[in-house]
Amino acid sequence: MNRKLLLRLTLPLAIAVLFTVTGSDTARAKTYCERLYESARRDYYSLLESERKQRFHDSWERVINSFDGIVDKYPECSKAPDSLFNMGVLYQKLYHRSWLKSDLEKAQKAYERLTKSYPMSQLADDALFGAAQILEEMGRKKEAYKAYDKVRNSYPSGDMSGKAKKKLTELASYAPRPDPVKPVVSKPGKFKVSDVQHWSNPNYTRIVVYGSGQLNFEKHSLKRDSVTGKPPRIYIDIKGAVLPRGIDNSLAIRDGLLQQARIAQYDADTVRLVLDMESLKDSTARALLNPSRLVVDIYGEGQGEGQSALAGDPGSSGLISSGSEVLPLSQQLGLKVKRIVLDPGHGGRDPGAVGPKGLREKDVVLSLAKRVKTALEARGYEVLMTRDSDIYVKLEDRAIFANNSRADLFVSIHTNASKNRAVRGIETYFLGVARDRQSSETAMLENAVSNENTLSDLEQILHSLINQNNMWHSNELAEAVQDSMHGMVSGKYGTIRNLGVKQAPFYVLSKTGMPAVLVETSFISNSSAEKLLQRSDFRDTLSDSITRGIINYTEKVSRQEGDPS
Repeated sequence: MNRKLLLRLTLPLAIAVLFTVTGSDTARAKTYCERLYESARRDYYSLLESERKQRFHDSWERVINSFDGIVDKYPECSKAPDSLFNMGVLYQKLYHRSWLKSDLEKAQKAYERLTKSYPMSQLADDALFGAAQILEEMGRKKEAYKAYDKVRNSYPSGDMSGKAKKKLTELASYAPRPDPVKPVVSKPGKFKVSDVQHWSNPNYTRIVVYGSGQLNFEKHSLKRDSVTGKPPRIYIDIKGAVLPRGIDNSLAIRDGLLQQARIAQYDADTVRLVLDMESLKDSTARALLNPSRLVVDIYGEGQGEGQSALAGDPGSSGLISSGSEVLPLSQQLGLKVKRIVLDPGHGGRDPGAVGPKGLREKDVVLSLAKRVKTALEARGYEVLMTRDSDIYVKLEDRAIFANNSRADLFVSIHTNASKNRAVRGIETYFLGVARDRQSSETAMLENAVSNENTLSDLEQILHSLINQNNMWHSNELAEAVQDSMHGMVSGKYGTIRNLGVKQAPFYVLSKTGMPAVLVETSFISNSSAEKLLQRSDFRDTLSDSITRGIINYTEKVSRQEGDPS
């Protein structure tokens, strides 16, 4: 046969055979990839259904690595985007157990990797929205705004578009704004301010300047000028710092201690914070780490480090001063928190406050306490509960249980109530004298269940009020829990009022022999808040935030934090 004719006959056949083999290999690879994905998904559900597995970081990593292997080996597989999305979800869930920032960063990277590698995937807008939520949780709200804006613009018909629009409304103050002034260019190593916040405490006002990088500052005070009438002022120069665009330059406070706080780029290398006083007796400033921040506390007349213990601020008993920093006795001795007692309020014949639709406080707080217990135990703490079922426990017996258990901390969990159904928000209490009507009414509401309270208890309660070391710790614990609750809940469920840290003479707190706080998670008397309290995801967020606050406090008191520069 002619060689050319033979070539014409055999070449198409060879190509057909080659195509058949290659196509078969591709089909086989795709099928194998999908089988791997289904196996990883089974492990995924097995992990989420097993509380035991969730206690170990390695259990999470094994499942995550299964999905990661699919993406690396079969990037063209139809299940590659799903694998990346599952990695993001798992790392995000893991973070709310481990509280390791690296886990949250890995979740963000997985989501961003999905949006960059598979922009046409049906999960791309979900991943971008997830990345934006993480940025918001990290406090990087300007970046979060841009990410939500990208969801809205890049995926206008996606199911995340509506949610992104709501987020943009909530974060409107972080929207990029044109600045006629040429911005100062941030150089490597500079402290870059990211946010300025304030809290009004019954005993003092706290201003916090958040940022990243090395923090160095100088603090100066100016007395009241009798000639010009200018009030006393404090100004703090943060050296080697830059103030980006979009940071609010002025905070109107007017809480009786501070009129306002102003922050500006003083020169190319200095950011200046100016505090205009209404009343000033003392002040402290310190640089703290993780996150890097400047914390300024302002004490008014009759307050500060030298005030009466009944006013709620620690005096000299059990405390020493290190520069402007006051260290508790427990920190001097290197004592740590190991055993925690959680106290779900009310129970049994005492339903606590009842919402407009019949939701009972006793049921909500027991559900929250169980969640917090599980999360704390996963971090190695020993956790006991004053009740773990729907039973009635006297207020005094709750405190006796904590004392007999030699607990290191006591956290009582409640929902608030008010005659005014429009009132809503979250607040945290430690033992002290109520300074406003709402605080005194809340204390009366929580104390009313006890029939044993008599005038003879007053002496013991007053003794508890002057236990200054416990009061210092209780104040710090209350602030850590309150900051965590408001930070996690408000950003996720719209604007929820931060009612702050307060003092009140709660009977159950007065009987405990360790640092103790009472957390009012929400006003169940408010119909909107009642609806939220019925939701499992809201309870998860509340319990996560209480857990994080407790952990933040325990980590703080177990180490000496950074000194002012």
